[in-house]
Amino acid sequence: MKAPAVVHPRRVLVVQLRRLGDVALTTALLEDLRRAFPRTPVDFLVGDRAAPLLEHHPLIDGLIVYDRAHPTRTWRLVRSRRYDWIIDPQSSPRTAPLALVSRAPVRAGFGVRGWWWVYTHRLPRAGRAFEYVARERQRLLEMLGVPVGPPRSRLVLTDGERVAGRERLLANGAGIDRPLAALVLSAGEPAKEWPVESFAALARALHTDGVQPVLFEMPGDAEKAMRAQEISPAIVRIAVPALRDFMGSLAACDVLISADTGPAHIATALGVPRVTIFGPEPPAAWAPANDPTVIALRAQSARGLGIVPKSDPRASMLMAEVEPARVRAAVRDLLARTRS
Repeated sequence: MKAPAVVHPRRVLVVQLRRLGDVALTTALLEDLRRAFPRTPVDFLVGDRAAPLLEHHPLIDGLIVYDRAHPTRTWRLVRSRRYDWIIDPQSSPRTAPLALVSRAPVRAGFGVRGWWWVYTHRLPRAGRAFEYVARERQRLLEMLGVPVGPPRSRLVLTDGERVAGRERLLANGAGIDRPLAALVLSAGEPAKEWPVESFAALARALHTDGVQPVLFEMPGDAEKAMRAQEISPAIVRIAVPALRDFMGSLAACDVLISADTGPAHIATALGVPRVTIFGPEPPAAWAPANDPTVIALRAQSARGLGIVPKSDPRASMLMAEVEPARVRAAVRDLLARTRS
């Protein structure tokens, strides 16, 4: 791999605009950059919906929020800052032109169809083995000669946000005398969602185990959340407030149970243990290997399968095959590990 045109950058921009989980995962690059270049300012360009995730992050010098209504304003701002390096894990039709107009002498991204030529350093995506996404993104830095450590995503809360998050749980009926298990029903795509009935059965079992189930009702989840609570009245149901408020309340929980969705990666970045249920996609890409705070579950019948297209009827069937008893056992195991 060729050496970058600038081996010691004066200013670096990391680009990840969308999807909460992707933004959380991309923070794994920040420690590596700071360790390699302790005096180099590192900025982060993010979309408006995910921007609150990155507030108060000590490794981000400048947080730039992408102007969706007037993208050229963002282009001009980026260009005016004269970045030496652009690190673009998103590598999309929205971010690639921005990298190009930045005039940064070093632009690292993925060799995707249509935009590969924009990047001075390109990482092939097709034909590569499944790899944890945060580790895959670190390879963009390795192409530039940056030594990397174990991939570790990180989000930051203030002391006040943590206190407010715990108080929010108490105000909604979640006691502090037992472990708290956060539940998130939605996953953005129906084929990746675990059945509501399975969540409700799990909640009943956890309550029997002395664990309080706390259901965070995401936007659009009201009907599903109501049905889960009707089946299992032990559930404490909390409508998700603003993103930072959700983060504060999640940080006060002992474990998160969800499908492969943004809150799962937020949990890991906040240091909250998680049990994640997979169906269409293998866990290797979206669950960190050898992390004792993460248990990834997939249907036994999916063994040996790669990605199952979401349009394939097997996708939802694989999710439903993961039994509540198996998830309950994983939660018990995780709580025993992390609360001892």
